[in-house]
Amino acid sequence: MTARRRASGWIWALWLLLLAFLWWLAGFLQLRKFLRFEGRGDDAGPSQQGAREPDCLPIPTDVYRRPDPMIYSQTYLMSQGLSVTWDNPDIHLELGGVPVGPSDLVVNTEYDIVARIWNGSNNAPAVNLPVRFSYLDFGIGTANVPIGFDKVDLPVNGAVGHPAIAHRKWKTPKTAGHYCIQVEPVWPDDANPANNLGQENTNVKALNSPHAAFTFPVRNDGRLERTLALEIDGYTVHDPGSCEDPRPAATAAMNDDEKEQHRQAAVVRHGRGRHPLPDGWRVTVDPPELRIEPGKSGDVTVDVTAPDGFLGRQGINVNAFAGDRLVGGVTLYVDGSGS
Repeated sequence: MTARRRASGWIWALWLLLLAFLWWLAGFLQLRKFLRFEGRGDDAGPSQQGAREPDCLPIPTDVYRRPDPMIYSQTYLMSQGLSVTWDNPDIHLELGGVPVGPSDLVVNTEYDIVARIWNGSNNAPAVNLPVRFSYLDFGIGTANVPIGFDKVDLPVNGAVGHPAIAHRKWKTPKTAGHYCIQVEPVWPDDANPANNLGQENTNVKALNSPHAAFTFPVRNDGRLERTLALEIDGYTVHDPGSCEDPRPAATAAMNDDEKEQHRQAAVVRHGRGRHPLPDGWRVTVDPPELRIEPGKSGDVTVDVTAPDGFLGRQGINVNAFAGDRLVGGVTLYVDGSGS
């Protein structure tokens, strides 16, 4: 009986000792945040900073900024409801520093492709930006052939050095013909990758009393058989509007209403379907649409008759659509002497 009482007493003593330790530990943890323990990893703790900081800080959305490398991109502009030309204002070729028209190229000759690269971002540059160059046979949807890369430092919109100029040497094929040049800035974290691919795809012919005919392939570069419909217009890139605006800006960045006003103004000036050929021109497309299997192509002939006595150069854009989606296009120029 005495042994049992002694054992029971020891058990109760151990329980009381454990409870006392837990009570002390809880109090110590509560007091620890008011104490300074230098040399134990607490030197930069909240007590030294003068205020307790939260464990997780929210990152403001305006801290993370992405550049927006861009070029005159026909597919992107058309997706915004705008007309396009395939005579790209941001791409041209030079021979010995002198600009050369894409219809004047000589076979097996080295030219310099020059491309302007813009930045749609006002606060994020793209350093060492790769720019990809390639070419296609003249036509719509033809196969892409790589040329190579250049790298440029692209500053923010409006800064010194903007737009950046990319260059790439290109030796024309040994086979005579017309070719389409493609230029594409490549950035892994692009704010808008849809506006990166630009094409220069033109052909020029002289009128022959007063007629000209162009024949080129239209290829289905998709994975399924589809019908490609061809549309023509006379759109050309307009002169930029005046930058003189007496109205003071309310904020440094445009608000949503101002952006919508600019978009509507662009549609009025450049909207799809608003730029027919001038009166007196007759253009036929044969055939006006093609049903093509994947990877196959068919020839299209565009026959142009100018008004009597025409003098100058007229551009004719031929755009191919699969439903509402732009597949590609060409710009045809006819030169008239007026005789």
